[in-house]
Amino acid sequence: MWGTSQGDRTLVGDEADLVRKSVGYLRDMITAGIDLNEPYLSEIGVFNRLQPTQQLAALHEVAYGLLDPATPILELTAVREATVYAIYRELIPLIEIEIELSHTCWRDTRPSDPNIQRASRDVPAELKLKPEFQIRNSIIAACQQFNMYPEEWSQDDFVPADPAWHKPPEAGSENLDRWSAAIEFLSNQILWDRDFEMEAIFADHDPAKIADIKMYLGIHRDYFSTPAPDAYSDEYQRIDRELVLLTKHPDN
Repeated sequence: MWGTSQGDRTLVGDEADLVRKSVGYLRDMITAGIDLNEPYLSEIGVFNRLQPTQQLAALHEVAYGLLDPATPILELTAVREATVYAIYRELIPLIEIEIELSHTCWRDTRPSDPNIQRASRDVPAELKLKPEFQIRNSIIAACQQFNMYPEEWSQDDFVPADPAWHKPPEAGSENLDRWSAAIEFLSNQILWDRDFEMEAIFADHDPAKIADIKMYLGIHRDYFSTPAPDAYSDEYQRIDRELVLLTKHPDN
């Protein structure tokens, strides 16, 4: 269970399915980086500053918090919330992979007449059910679990005037900005804010002088200083195995 912005809850349904897929992919990237001695870098700075074994342990901790109802609620820390955000932002490269795959699929199924090819960019309905659209369909399904308000689409108070931005795009869309907005909306259903992004700012000041600032902002005093968990040699295999089991779909 996790203390989300929508209350203490365990993710279920399409929301859980989407997170499960992203956690599985992120786990694959981290472990591949460990094997190759080339640490995997996400777009989240706090998460990237962790050692690869710490990344895996933090991913395990957060994934179980989000997906396992038996896991006790943990105190929110910079590392844990950055890991949550890393899970959601990891959907962007997955969408990029899907777009590349769908291009290949499109070339294989379009009519041979070049005039017809130029006349239509619609994705055939039957293709939307194939793996090349899996993540995008999962994002759409997860968004449909919630009442979607425009002000929840971003953390920077940017509310697009175009009503089309207030809902997820179509499965065949290749507009990464719109997919990113949908992912932000979904991450906002978990995260309260992005306090972890201020880690460097607080690190540059005297701890005695920033206590009042933290109190004013509602940040727990140990939010930035709580260390990341680690997967030491005797724990690594267990943690990795448990992540693999957790990311399997319940119906499999």
